[in-house]
Amino acid sequence: MQRRTIKGLEKRIKVVSAMVLLIFALLVSRLWYLQIIKGEEKYKESSQNRMRPIRITAPRGNFYDRRGELLVTSRFSHVVSVVPEDVKDNPYVVRFLSQVLELSETELFQMMEERAKYQKDQYVPLKRDVNPVAIGQILEAKLDLPGVVVEDYPVRYYPKGDWAAQLFGYLGEINEQELSRLRERGYSLGDEIGKMGLEKTYDSYLRGEGALRIWEVDRIGQPLRLLEEKKYIPGNNLHLTIDAKLQETAERAIRDYLAWAQAQTNPNLNKANAGSVIAMDPRNGEILAMVSYPEFDPNLFVGNISSQAFRELINNPLNPFSNRVTNGQFMPGSSFKPITVIAALEEGLVTPDEVFECTGVVKVGNRQLRCTTPPHGKQTVIEALKNSCNAVMAELAFRVGPQKLAGYAKLLGLGVRSGLNLDPAELQGLVGDPEWKKKERNEVWYPMETALIAIGQSFVSVTPLQIAQLYSVIANGGTVYQPQLVTEITNVSGETVRKFEPRVVRRIKLEEKNLAVVKEGLRQVVTDGTARWAFYGFPLKQIPVAGKTGTAENPGKNDYAFFASYAPLDQPELVVVVVIEEGGFGSQAAAPIARKIYEAYFGIGKE
Repeated sequence: MQRRTIKGLEKRIKVVSAMVLLIFALLVSRLWYLQIIKGEEKYKESSQNRMRPIRITAPRGNFYDRRGELLVTSRFSHVVSVVPEDVKDNPYVVRFLSQVLELSETELFQMMEERAKYQKDQYVPLKRDVNPVAIGQILEAKLDLPGVVVEDYPVRYYPKGDWAAQLFGYLGEINEQELSRLRERGYSLGDEIGKMGLEKTYDSYLRGEGALRIWEVDRIGQPLRLLEEKKYIPGNNLHLTIDAKLQETAERAIRDYLAWAQAQTNPNLNKANAGSVIAMDPRNGEILAMVSYPEFDPNLFVGNISSQAFRELINNPLNPFSNRVTNGQFMPGSSFKPITVIAALEEGLVTPDEVFECTGVVKVGNRQLRCTTPPHGKQTVIEALKNSCNAVMAELAFRVGPQKLAGYAKLLGLGVRSGLNLDPAELQGLVGDPEWKKKERNEVWYPMETALIAIGQSFVSVTPLQIAQLYSVIANGGTVYQPQLVTEITNVSGETVRKFEPRVVRRIKLEEKNLAVVKEGLRQVVTDGTARWAFYGFPLKQIPVAGKTGTAENPGKNDYAFFASYAPLDQPELVVVVVIEEGGFGSQAAAPIARKIYEAYFGIGKE
């Protein structure tokens, strides 16, 4: 009995010993596999688990006006960054961040998933420009929030709010399409980049070189110590051609007029709700002011814009994101008429002394083009410009022909891109002729269309920038400059990185005597013609202004108001073009705004 018991015990000991040996063999083999076969891979994984890099964007470069006034800069705020791998499986952290950052848990997971695609095992920005209250709550709960850090972070700041919004542009987080194009240039998911305007056009100069911090963390993701740090290098600065004083005057003038017009009961006035202004130096192409109204506040996009605010901007029928100076296309109306006169004079088809008879109506086949009631009667081409006579312009156009008329228009800057370096790119516009109509519409050209082109109607669609180009060429005697917004780019030390000189696109050989005729007609528009009341009391003897009013028809809408001009007449320094959409007559809506800009530029009315 005792012997059987001993044998049974020995048997059990052997079984247990065999099991122990088997388990030990398995452990040894697993250890061998991990250390020998997978050793290097596991070492890398372990190292990555202990180190968490975080990238901090550098402060973007500033914008300065032509006199050094600060227009756009950066300020420091806070960003909350997370390591998605350390956070997504921690319900408490997700719930806490959702409440404090005012983001739904769905939004949080979506953001972390997007960022984790390209940035594994590192801190990625979750929300920028976080308010101090939320930052305080996160710092208080820091020990309970593994994988979460708060860092000082530069954010864009537009001190003047919606002032020049389409010109300056705004920032937004890079999307996957942009990243695929820009990754080789050092961009990463989560970076903020320029989305339009100067911010986008010169983004590579403005962004600088970001900082890098590498933290050692424990097994749950809590930072232990800073292992490595690389300081940021601020972005380069843009020195603009913009004159802040003139820009402010233009902004205020167009807003004041539109506010006044919308308060009127007259339906011919109170539909005016948008417009644009451009002021340019005809001597070099420098743009001194650019206004497109309505605007938006780029500061809304700092941090995370609310969905409601974004929807309001996107759904605004006036499209505040559109830069009307470069992307607004309009029939220019009578502001086109100097081209008609130049073409006829240059072709030798009219003389300054020839007298025309305006009966108030031009008959073209079985159609009629109306002028004014009462008719202008007898007048020369100078008087026709002064009085904006449709009848004379139609006669000149018939003599020149539509092909040559369109050719002169394009030569002088209409229907062609100017080359301005600003995103989004300017629109080309259109000046039609029989060849274009046949190609694009497979239709014949009618004589009435020739008459309409001569007065800036029908197949003519141009931008305010192109009208400014046209009047600059008239003012300077035939030189087409590429419009310019930036004169210099400097680094944080003030050293020049890149300099931009005026660029001549082409020089047009125009007879000086012919230009003199056109200039005299434009001078009389202001002294005795359609713009005289807008400049009543202006010191025209000291500072003669030349210009042309325009009223362009738009089917289904009130007429658009134009005023294109330059001053002084003898030695031009400034071209001003104003467009008021649904503003009616150019003499009433647009010319008074231009006058205020001239007063600001020449210091009129100031002691």
